[in-house]
Amino acid sequence: MASYVIQPGDTPMGIARKCGMNFDAFKAMNPGLCDANNHCRVLFPGQVLQVAAAGGAPATPTQPAAGFVPQAPPWMEVALREQGVAEWNPGDNPRIIEYLASVGVRGGDETSWCAAFVNWCIMRSGFRGYGIGLAGRWISYGQAVAPTYGCVVVLQPLSAGASGHVGFLHAMDQTNVWLLSGNSANRVRISAYSRGKLAAGQCFRWPG
Repeated sequence: MASYVIQPGDTPMGIARKCGMNFDAFKAMNPGLCDANNHCRVLFPGQVLQVAAAGGAPATPTQPAAGFVPQAPPWMEVALREQGVAEWNPGDNPRIIEYLASVGVRGGDETSWCAAFVNWCIMRSGFRGYGIGLAGRWISYGQAVAPTYGCVVVLQPLSAGASGHVGFLHAMDQTNVWLLSGNSANRVRISAYSRGKLAAGQCFRWPG
C-alpha cells in the first residue's frame, strides 16, 4: 500500500487507472470515499488517499507536483473561520460549549477543548470525526500520513495531568510545527510548538 497525494484534475476513476487498480479495489482501500452507488465525495488537491504499490514501490506521486499549492481541506477552511473564538470570563462561550458537545462532554469553556475543536471542525465539513475529547487518543484516528497541510497532529502533554494537545497542521520547519488549534492560550489560534513535543508514533493523522 502507498499514499497518493491528489493532484489538480484527478478523479477517483482516473486515480484507480493510473495506479493499475480496479475501482472496487480502490474503494476498498479508501472506505467512506464512495457510496454503494459509486457516488464519491468531492476530491481536493492535497488530499491523501491510499493506493496499491507496484513491485513494492509506490506507483504514484507521494508529493504534490512542483509549484502546486494544496487546496485547504474542507475541515481546515472551517477551522480557519473559527480563529479568535475564546473562553469567556465570566460565563461560558456557547461556541466552545458546541465544540464540547460534539464529543459528548458537558462542562464550561474552561474544560480542555482542543480535541473537541478538531472533532467539531471535521464533522462540520461532512467527514467522520472521532467523538473523543482526550487529545492523546487521536493518535489512533483515521490513517497515518506524512506531514500534510491540514492533517491532524497529536502532541505530548503540554502540562501536568493533560492527555496531550491536538490541532491541524498549518506549517512546519526543522524546529517547529505551527498548529491551528483550539484551547491554545484559551482560544482558537495558530501557534508554534517544538517538534520535540510531537507524540511518539504516527502522530500525523488523516480522516479515513
